[in-house]
Amino acid sequence: MIVVVCKTHDGLKELLTYGRKGPMNKSSGLHGVGASIGRPLDDRYLVIFLENLRPYAGEFIVDDPQRRLAIRRKPRYVNEETPHVFLGFAVNMINIDTANLYCVTRTGYGLRETLLYGLFSQLQVYKTSADMMEALPFIIDGAISLDGGIIKSGGIFSLGKR
Repeated sequence: MIVVVCKTHDGLKELLTYGRKGPMNKSSGLHGVGASIGRPLDDRYLVIFLENLRPYAGEFIVDDPQRRLAIRRKPRYVNEETPHVFLGFAVNMINIDTANLYCVTRTGYGLRETLLYGLFSQLQVYKTSADMMEALPFIIDGAISLDGGIIKSGGIFSLGKR
């Protein structure tokens, strides 16, 4: 699967060019790059525009050089403790290269609060599928485990090794 991420809609002009009569020019833009390396781009691909994603509207973890999100909706028992099997939120487990950490949209939002939050939202991470099942009452926006388990929101489970 190919996904291209652009800050603005202006990036689309660089990806695609059309001839005067309408057909796409496959020797320029992203299609031209694919053809030049012997991998023509004939399949469908996604383009994500950061400026169109609804950003995370909360706060950041104080003094965190990676600008991780201070997501307040952690899974909690009645006594307010977080289950010991909860590793964290996927959006915060990705280290962004320093060169891209301060890549921001015109409105000042970075990659973590736009792209990564848009992709992962509040996806919870657990070590094993068994841990994930133990935390099932706390899973709202889905969960994954390091051994391959997936729980999508709405009670859809994908368990096993692949």
